[in-house]
Amino acid sequence: MTVFDFLSQLSADTLPQFIMISGEDDDIISALKLQLMAKVNFDPSDLSQAYFDLSEADPDLALEELESLPFFGDEMLVVFENVWELTTVKKSVLTENQLLRLEQFLDNPLASTRLIIICHGKLDGKRRIVKKLKQIALHLEATPLKPNELSQYFVNQSNLHANIVNLIIEKSNSHFATVGQNIALVTTYTDGRQVTLEDVEKAVPKSLADNIFDLTDLILKGKITEARSLVTDLVLQGEDEIKLLAILTNNFRLYYQIKLLLNKQYTERQLIDYLKINPYRLKFLVAPARSRSKEFLAAAMRYLIDTDFKIKSGQADKKFLMDMVLIRLSGIS
Repeated sequence: MTVFDFLSQLSADTLPQFIMISGEDDDIISALKLQLMAKVNFDPSDLSQAYFDLSEADPDLALEELESLPFFGDEMLVVFENVWELTTVKKSVLTENQLLRLEQFLDNPLASTRLIIICHGKLDGKRRIVKKLKQIALHLEATPLKPNELSQYFVNQSNLHANIVNLIIEKSNSHFATVGQNIALVTTYTDGRQVTLEDVEKAVPKSLADNIFDLTDLILKGKITEARSLVTDLVLQGEDEIKLLAILTNNFRLYYQIKLLLNKQYTERQLIDYLKINPYRLKFLVAPARSRSKEFLAAAMRYLIDTDFKIKSGQADKKFLMDMVLIRLSGIS
């Protein structure tokens, strides 16, 4: 169960008096904050609710709001964000006296006041106030989601088919915020109709992995001029030849794996299950793997690995060696 699953099971009535969100993944924190604020019906215009970003707000004013009895209703909701003193981050917003006031409130809270604390960073477990919060507060820890959790989360959030979401995740390099942005981009592009895998390819900007797959395809087709142009463009965008070479090597390793499995009469479904690869992506990999010999793919991998060693050991200029890769791989028979 992810932290999002846990939060979804709670209602506004079952939420405890103290809630704390913490972690080093700001994208997960933002998503948790958004969902929690919706669950407590947070409204900045509601005078019985108050939000303070302590990196900007006056801490004394924030603490006074926390310590005061509700004036515009029977209950009060107070949100503190960026309480750096609770984390290992080397920043400070509270004096020792102000931190003591916060701790004293935790010891003797007003029953009518609910407090939400949002910390960007790893909690400092050595601090007494942090130990206290861990005992009395609901702690929502923002940790990166595992691949299957990431997929399930965005399937639930978007109501898109898993294959669609998985392709978007792949094209977004599994970056939580980018996945969300690209899902929004695709749904806007399709304007209410059912989203297809082709829509994802058209609407979502190409990732580095996409570009290297294009490069691999150009190499296999012997299109040296186009391949050189693509490498030049990627380098101009800030990509390093060593990184390009590493992904290119992984691509040829994948082709080699597919070739071996095809020789063992694996079906497409078996390939998907074994390689854990998106079905849409697989259909573009099978044909090149079929058309090339096992010996060609093995020789290509050996050459790529040897080139990587030569670059890292400084035997020749990496731009020259990358160009030789394009030439040699197109000519290996």
